[in-house]
Amino acid sequence: MEDKMPRSLFIIICVICYFILFLLFKAVIVFIQDYYMDNGIYDKSYVAGKTLEIKTNKDIDNYFETKSDNFKVKVKNVFDGFELDEQDSNYETYILNEEGDIKAVFIVGQYNTQVSNINNYEEDSYYFEFNHFPLYLSNILRNKYLNKHNIENDIDLIKYIRGREKVKCDMLTPITTIKENYFFNYIELSLPPLENITYLEGDLEGYMLEGDNYKRAFIIKGDKLYCLTFHKLEYFNDDMIKEILESLVIE
Repeated sequence: MEDKMPRSLFIIICVICYFILFLLFKAVIVFIQDYYMDNGIYDKSYVAGKTLEIKTNKDIDNYFETKSDNFKVKVKNVFDGFELDEQDSNYETYILNEEGDIKAVFIVGQYNTQVSNINNYEEDSYYFEFNHFPLYLSNILRNKYLNKHNIENDIDLIKYIRGREKVKCDMLTPITTIKENYFFNYIELSLPPLENITYLEGDLEGYMLEGDNYKRAFIIKGDKLYCLTFHKLEYFNDDMIKEILESLVIE
């Protein structure tokens, strides 16, 4: 008659097997989040952002209006001589040419906010990687991380990302921490460069980023992000940009 394995030994073997499988799974998680992440993210640091007070000016006689049927934006007409160069359902590009040279470029568009994109499960979404094993993040987990840090809109998201303490994960790091770290690292890499940022306050909710000879203002309204890009800062000086933003009407 074949001897039966003692119950205590069976339990010990099951526990050991479970522990080994857990370690293997965690090793995969640690490897994947490191392999697919640009480690330069840990070297990024930011100085405090600036603020710009915006007070809406409703005393405008002459408006410049977008032509798209998908979104309607109006600003004070300081665009004499600008011509429509490109257009699709999401954006319009206007160019001012002078004697064959491009003197200024103005781009206006409408997009989904980053926070609304985070919960987009479509394959062409910005954050499609969150939908797949092994670093799959459910809708519940994504919103748990956002709620944990009181992130309700894109401004909250950007302020948290710029000010957070980043964690270099290893086998001793809890899985939930690894996933949260990957979540915000991935978002940070998906956003435009955040080094030079100005937060818009007052009558507009949004922010403005500055790059090589351009400024791009992002205005939040509901789950939509309205983007106004000003290329050639010799033409679009700070006073003109502020004047345009203070005349903004979103319909």
